[in-house]
Amino acid sequence: MKFYIVTPAYNALHWLKTCVRSVADQACDGVEVHHHVQDGGSADGTVEWLREWQDSHQQAGYCLSFESAPDKGMYDAINKAWDKLPADAHITAHLNCDEQYAPGALQKVAQAASAAPKADMFVTSHIIIDAQNRYICHRRPLKPYKWVSHTTCEIITCTCFHRVAYFLSHGVRFDTQWRSIGDLIFYRDILQHSPRVALLPHLFASIFRVTGSNLAWSDITQKEWDIYNNLMPKAAYRFRKLADVLSKVKHRLCNALHANPDSYEVYPPDASQRVKIHIKHPTVHWGCRTVGEE
Repeated sequence: MKFYIVTPAYNALHWLKTCVRSVADQACDGVEVHHHVQDGGSADGTVEWLREWQDSHQQAGYCLSFESAPDKGMYDAINKAWDKLPADAHITAHLNCDEQYAPGALQKVAQAASAAPKADMFVTSHIIIDAQNRYICHRRPLKPYKWVSHTTCEIITCTCFHRVAYFLSHGVRFDTQWRSIGDLIFYRDILQHSPRVALLPHLFASIFRVTGSNLAWSDITQKEWDIYNNLMPKAAYRFRKLADVLSKVKHRLCNALHANPDSYEVYPPDASQRVKIHIKHPTVHWGCRTVGEE
């Protein structure tokens, strides 16, 4: 099964190295990986490092491609990368520079895709860590609903894998007028096409890193929410708080049905090997960070 993974980049070489390494080691028997990095014209050595990596990591079942050109932001870069989607790819996804795939993640997604040939999307669980690789919490996938999608983004991009045939058929791409809440708009629009979504709560496929510079916690996000609230259907706006509460309840219930993760493996910046972090106190509560130990 062939995966096409896209990564938008702009002056983020510090984190990009960890992302690229985590994708490269996914290639194995039955899994081919094409990783495309769409760079916005970085001036931090990104292009030079990508060229060096490309030359020195020519391995069976794996290839890295990249382009460095001006864009209109992260979402525009992802769209540009998806414009290059190979015709022979089976599954596509996007992974940001400060995110990583867990060991063997794509092989397990491939197995799930083979076992559920009618599914259009596959949504997995993820671990949330801080900039020092310390555990914050973990989250499992929730069944997404159309009416909730107007106010709550119940799918995290690094956990979502699209079957290419369906992805091309509905034609939904990121709306580049948004800089921060584009994820919400993207999945809202996809859900209007009623995709068949397969949830994989047992699979912690990705690591989501909170670096302190994530757009979701910026003033830009609040400004965009102010604009979007005026565009939202009135019924959805009235029930947005209820949707948030229901989402939190579903997170608790879903986690109660499955065993907690006890560790994760992550690439630290400039390291060629993953380190294993043990989780002392697993939690789904974002505000209750516990520090792991190697």
